[in-house]
Amino acid sequence: MLELLNAESNSQTHDIPTMNSELTKLYDSQPYTAYTEDLEFMWRWTIYQDNKLVQEGCSLTLEASRRSVEHVMTFFNMKRQNTQLEQEL
Repeated sequence: MLELLNAESNSQTHDIPTMNSELTKLYDSQPYTAYTEDLEFMWRWTIYQDNKLVQEGCSLTLEASRRSVEHVMTFFNMKRQNTQLEQEL
C-alpha cells in the first residue's frame, strides 16, 4: 500500500530529477510536478511539491501511471483548497 508522505515533516529531500529521455512529465502545475519512468517491468511515477518528493508509486502501464497521478493530484488539490479556506476563516 502506498503511504502519503508529508513534505514538511518528512526528512527525505529528494530533488526533482534532471530531465532525461527516460522520464515522461505527467503533471506540471505549481507547486506540483509529476514524472514517470519506464523500468521495462513497470512504470515508476513520482510527484514533487516545491522540488521535494511527496509521493511515489508504480503502475503496470503508462496509462495506469497517468490515472494514479491524476487521482493523487485530485486529493492534494482538494487538501490544499481546504487548508486555504481554513486560513481565511
